[in-house]
Order: sequence, then C-alpha cells, then structure tokens
Amino acid sequence: MVELLGLPKVQFEFGAIRAIGAELAILEVSRPLMLTDKGLVEQGVLAKVLDALPSGMESIVFDGIPPNPTVAGVEAAAEVYREHDCDGVVAVGGGSVMDAGKGVRVAATHPGPLVDYLRDPARISAGAAPLVTVPTTAGTGAEITMGGGIHPDPETRALGLRSPHIRPDAAICDPELTLTLPPLLTAATGMDAFGHCLEAYVSKKDDPPGAAVALDGIRRVVAHVDRAVKDGSDREARWHMAMAALQGGIAIYKGLGPVHALANTFGDADLHHGMLVTASAPAVVRFYEPHLAPRLAEIAAAMGLSGKPDVAAGIEEINDRLGLPASLREMGYDGSDLEEMSEDALASHFNLAAPVVPTREEYRQIIAEVLG
Repeated sequence: MVELLGLPKVQFEFGAIRAIGAELAILEVSRPLMLTDKGLVEQGVLAKVLDALPSGMESIVFDGIPPNPTVAGVEAAAEVYREHDCDGVVAVGGGSVMDAGKGVRVAATHPGPLVDYLRDPARISAGAAPLVTVPTTAGTGAEITMGGGIHPDPETRALGLRSPHIRPDAAICDPELTLTLPPLLTAATGMDAFGHCLEAYVSKKDDPPGAAVALDGIRRVVAHVDRAVKDGSDREARWHMAMAALQGGIAIYKGLGPVHALANTFGDADLHHGMLVTASAPAVVRFYEPHLAPRLAEIAAAMGLSGKPDVAAGIEEINDRLGLPASLREMGYDGSDLEEMSEDALASHFNLAAPVVPTREEYRQIIAEVLG
C-alpha cells in the first residue's frame, strides 16, 4: 500500500478496496450513503465495493448522479442521506460522482440550498459529513482534491465548490475497479490527468516537489495510456494510469491555468471534461511557446519527443491515436459568441496560477483555434 502524507489518506494497490471497512471505522461511519451512477451498478463495479464492506454494515445506495453533477442530483442524494440517517458518504465513480460526493457532504449537513455554497464556498464550515472516495476512472484526481464543479442545471456551466472542509477524508484507489472502463473514457480521463500535470508543471507557484510529481505524471500517461485504451485488462497499464490520475490530483494543488479556464467556459453537462481539456491544451501550449520555452522543453523530454520538441503537436498526435476529438466542433459544440467566451475565460479563477495570462484578444484567438 502507498500512503501519502499531507493529503487525504490514500490506499493504493490492486485489492485496496478491502481496506474500506477499516477506513470507515476510523471515521466512525456505520451507515454510509453509497453514491454512484447507474452505469457502475450495471457493470457490477458497485457490487465489488459493497462486497468489501464489513459484514452486517447497513448501507444505502443512491445511483442517480448524472454524467456531470447537477445541483438537483446532489440535493436529491442529500435528501436520501438525511431520510436514512446516514453518517458518511462513499463516492464510487469518476470525477462527477466524487465531485457530487463533496457536494452531498455539504448539502446534507449545512442549512439552505447548495447553490448558496457554490456562490460563496467560504460559508462551508467544519463538520461536513465524512467522505471516502473510490475512483473508478483514472484521470480526474478528484479523489484527493478539495474542489469540484457542480452545474446549477444541465444547460449551464459548472460552479466551483472549493474548501478544505470538503477534501475527502480517505481515498481508496484500486486499479481493479478501472478494468471495465470503456476505451474512449479511458482515453479522455487519461488525457485529463495529462492536462492536470501539464498545467501544474508550468504554474507560477513555486513548489518543486509538486513539479516533480507533475512531470512524472506526464511520463506515466504518455508511456501507458495507449496500452490501457487498447487493452483494458492490461493490469500494469491500468496501475500506472491510476497512479498518474493520483499524481494529477496532487499536481492540482500547485494550480492550473488557461486550459481549465477554457474547459470550464466550454463546459456544459453534455460535454466530457477530459475531452474539453485535451482539445484545448494544444492551442494554449502554442500561446505559451514564446514565454515558456525551457519548461516546455522539459515537458517535451518527459513525453519522449525527439527532434523539434513540439509539445502541442505531441498532444495532438496522442489525441489522434486515441480517437479523441481534435476540436470542439467535432464534439458537437455549437457555441459561436467569441466575445462572450473570451470574457468568461478571462474572468476564470484558473488564471490565478497561470504563468502568463492571455489577454482578452489572445483568448479570442485561442478559442477560435480550439473551436476548429
């Protein structure tokens, strides 16, 4: 097992799910709300987690979390939590379920509507419900972060929920639970992890350990994502992709940047976050080229690029190999108001850690390129 200090307690290894009973006991949770989605129930993934619970433990299942979390979904889960006198949350799923779990621990224990805490996360206080995360994808890093995104409704962009009080208490990272993840989602979530590591590495925050973790995460994704997509039963590749996802979550604490500002600007509840991240990355990297040549050269070396160290082209080549969309138009995105999108991206909190923040006009040019 690998335990990481200074973060939520992390259990990482094939078979790590067997530790869930001990982790719940430490948190004094006896009736957990098992938060998940219908796909994981149908695939039998949730059953593996339920089988690992201590004999006789009563648990309540809520499987109504949509592909991207919404306020309505979170509040419905919180109502079930209260109705059944639950005393903790176990979020079993990808980033959407784990972000929803962070929302549930607030909505179930704080007065007033959840949207109030999305608009003002400083209102979140200690005493939120205990939370154990069990990731079933390898990419979001949400299993250890203290932030998440929740959509007020399916047609609007996500609002950020960020507070040290919603950081998971423990994360159980068992690569076994990712073996049934379909190829396209394996690719999209894997490149989401790459995006976290990329942006964190160039972040203006001075954090050498975090930078080292980010650079190693980049190496790990490039070395193993093709194998994981080609053969989901490749246990070695799945282990490394789960570790890269965890490294991306660690790297997030170093800060992100324009790639994630754009992903949030483009995002609604119908578009996959990881695809938005990796489609946006090449244009942002090209914007960075005149400013960050030494750091981009280090990233190129980590990617194993030979000849001209073109990171943007390298990302595009990986996306193409994995069958990921090269532009937003390929995803079916129909936004066209460049001015509104540029204004939204420029106002994003993700710019706070960016080494160079694009101007409104530069964002406009980047967005035009990403749209395709």
